[in-house]
Amino acid sequence: MSKLIALMALAAGTVAGIAEDLAEGAEFEVAPDVAEPLLNEGKAKLASASITPPAPPATKEKAVKVRVLVACAYGQPDDVAEMPAAVAKAAVADGLVDADKAAVAFAQSLKPAKA
Repeated sequence: MSKLIALMALAAGTVAGIAEDLAEGAEFEVAPDVAEPLLNEGKAKLASASITPPAPPATKEKAVKVRVLVACAYGQPDDVAEMPAAVAKAAVADGLVDADKAAVAFAQSLKPAKA
């Protein structure tokens, strides 16, 4: 059996081997085949500090080019900025930038070519 600590609330029945609701921080024991996915998904950690689970592989977030629509932290109107996809999505939702490829191409066409 593997002794774990829940890193989030886990509802009974959502994970094989867990028969009761577990609150964040609760200590519990499960079979190693049940523990492995919980550890890999960041839903639990080992209770023993001497053993550490393998770190999940680092994922590099895709960079997105956007056209800046208004003067803001990302630049001046018609600038082209590059940012992580999650930041771009939020900035688009806020009306600060446009991530459409045609908008980016238009903004790039406004800038004089470098000699």
